[in-house]
Amino acid sequence: MLSHLLKDTSVIVSTGNVLNVNELRKKAGQKPTDELTDCLRSTFGEAEVTDLSPNRRLITRRNNDLLEKVKQHPRADIKIGAKIFLNRFSEPALTEAVDKLLEMLNVSYLDNLILAYHPTGDHNSNGSAGEGAEEQEVKEGVLEWAVGSDNAVGNLKKLWSLLERYAADGKIGQLGIADLDADSLMELYEASTVHPSIAQINLAACCVVPTQLQEYCNENEIQLLTHSDPQELLPREVLNTLELGSYGAGWTCRYQVHIKCRGVLAAKGFIVSLDRSN
Repeated sequence: MLSHLLKDTSVIVSTGNVLNVNELRKKAGQKPTDELTDCLRSTFGEAEVTDLSPNRRLITRRNNDLLEKVKQHPRADIKIGAKIFLNRFSEPALTEAVDKLLEMLNVSYLDNLILAYHPTGDHNSNGSAGEGAEEQEVKEGVLEWAVGSDNAVGNLKKLWSLLERYAADGKIGQLGIADLDADSLMELYEASTVHPSIAQINLAACCVVPTQLQEYCNENEIQLLTHSDPQELLPREVLNTLELGSYGAGWTCRYQVHIKCRGVLAAKGFIVSLDRSN
């Protein structure tokens, strides 16, 4: 079904504003992976294709009102926040993700950006306990990040340094990080020029906020927030159900556009890079 769209190339899929799609709006409250899966299916069903290069295509949704929603208010009156999910170390992938966010939203800066870098994707795809969850012990007050991954903090510092350059150029306001344990957050904070001002944790992974992490965030004025995103937002089994078995998720972005004075969510969407596996 998707062969005519993909043409054996790597693709970037931009869902546009999913809030204006009735079938998606009716499914509010979905788990993150289920939401993304439905958004991709819907986009493929109303696709417009643009060739970016001989081996790269852009797939967008027809009749998408994302740019209209963004431009409906002065830029100073809206707040744009985004989260980038990355499951492998790749500076070019992170650069492309940020650049595509700015390009697809047609803005010069993001108010905040959170990086979710998980060099391993061992957790259940939809963020729930899932089958076999009884085999994975959840330790109360213990948060583990990048277990079994070599030089994870060192690679994270390189990725963070890249984001700092965007911040220095005025293209990102606040930088945030997801799911770091206290020691890793301290190491990143002390090595950074632009410090993380937001730290997200998934309470499903540790039940309660670790005391050391909470104290460190309080001492350094880091906003501590919770989330429900899995470590791997678009795992292999989900790609298979989408007839994308020969592709892997290079990176995924989720963005939200809020109207500041009212706190109203004006637009929401995803941008996904799908790379050929062979």
